[in-house]
Amino acid sequence: MIETKGVSKTYRNGFTAVKSLDLHVSEGDIFGFLGPNGAGKTTTIRMLDGLLTPSSGTIRIAGMDVTKQSVEIKKLIGVVPESHGYYYSMTAREYLRYFDSLFHPGAPENKYIHTLLERVGLADKRDVPVGQFSRGMKQRLGIAKALINHPKIIFLDEPTLGLDPKGQKEIQDLLRDLNKSEGVTVFITSHMLKDIEVLCNRVCIIKDGFMVEQGTIPELQKKYMGNYTLLLHTDDDLRAAEALKCVEGVRQVTNSGDHLEIVCAGGLDTAGILAVKHHVTTTVFSAGLDILELSHKLLSMEDIFFRAIERDGEGGVTA
Repeated sequence: MIETKGVSKTYRNGFTAVKSLDLHVSEGDIFGFLGPNGAGKTTTIRMLDGLLTPSSGTIRIAGMDVTKQSVEIKKLIGVVPESHGYYYSMTAREYLRYFDSLFHPGAPENKYIHTLLERVGLADKRDVPVGQFSRGMKQRLGIAKALINHPKIIFLDEPTLGLDPKGQKEIQDLLRDLNKSEGVTVFITSHMLKDIEVLCNRVCIIKDGFMVEQGTIPELQKKYMGNYTLLLHTDDDLRAAEALKCVEGVRQVTNSGDHLEIVCAGGLDTAGILAVKHHVTTTVFSAGLDILELSHKLLSMEDIFFRAIERDGEGGVTA
């Protein structure tokens, strides 16, 4: 659906914001695009949606070249920028009707406008001026505007920034539903790493214009986890910790207060991990203890993000 090869952007002042970027976003993905401030995220999105021309490399969306077929591509995409530039004197319905008229000049009011307002939870506010909307309501209206042309791809820049937890969840649920029910490919840039963690099936992390990571969240969790770590809670964690010190395949046992963290030896494959789990559970039961909880440690998106950008050296990676 979206593919870039060797894309770079150098501005007139000589600053190179994006360097040899190779992206691959499949149809139906919810794709997270992450990086520190100044990493090149906004420049990349502006190149993807046709507002900037890359200095080198190629960008293809739905098989079409962005620089050569920009008009056709704009019919396939919707964009929700961080700053929308709302017309506060317009009602929600007038706002959507205005943008619909840009795609269908002279056409009567599109019934799809009412459907969109219902979809984003604003049907009862359709005749309320946008200037009276809360930030969350404006965000939902911005998403409705981006969907007015029935896009196959929607780009969103910081879609939940400044929203309270309820507003964040409403936007997350809306994007997830659009992706699932209508097959819309979603491309998100956000500093809200929890959004990325709960929404995205694939992510890309860039730093100083270079891609440093790209893959699924489970792939990156596995890559940056290091040694496999079990989380164990028994009816007597102190006794369990003592019993597990000499278990085969266990490197370290740490009591974290409400559970034990059991770090396994390095380089274990799936069979090795299963063997360690078997040794751990057998040892605990042999000590006359009951297992109340057993799981394994997962890295959060925040953990992955900081470990990726703090790696030494520069250079890109490919999908």
